Amino acid sequence: MDKRALIRTAETFGCAGCDNPFAQDGEMTVFRHRGNKKWFGIYFRVPRRIFGQEEGSEYALNVKCDPALARLLFATYAGIVPAYHMSKTHWITVRLNGSVPAEEIERLLRLSYDIVAPKSRAPAAKNVKKS
Repeated sequence: MDKRALIRTAETFGCAGCDNPFAQDGEMTVFRHRGNKKWFGIYFRVPRRIFGQEEGSEYALNVKCDPALARLLFATYAGIVPAYHMSKTHWITVRLNGSVPAEEIERLLRLSYDIVAPKSRAPAAKNVKKS
């Protein structure tokens, strides 16, 4: 899965945007929720050593993820590891070399988007009579 496919996927979420807050790296792309500007993904180059290889680097995707789901994903896919350069409790790094199916990557990007989406607030109870 490449950067353009990730952007097309994010655009289907309705309230998602992409930007590059790090001008010195024209390839890095941050996926944000437009409602609250929170990141739900980052496409960037990572060292291959995080995947157990010795040399080089490649593009990967960091997404937010529930810790219980993350543990299951680590056991299922060699291409999903604790996040590089982010909280390893709430973020994962997904390899984009074909070792993780595109459908799974799209699902994880959507789950991450949902995690950071603004939560609706129930109206505060006012003038409630106590018995």
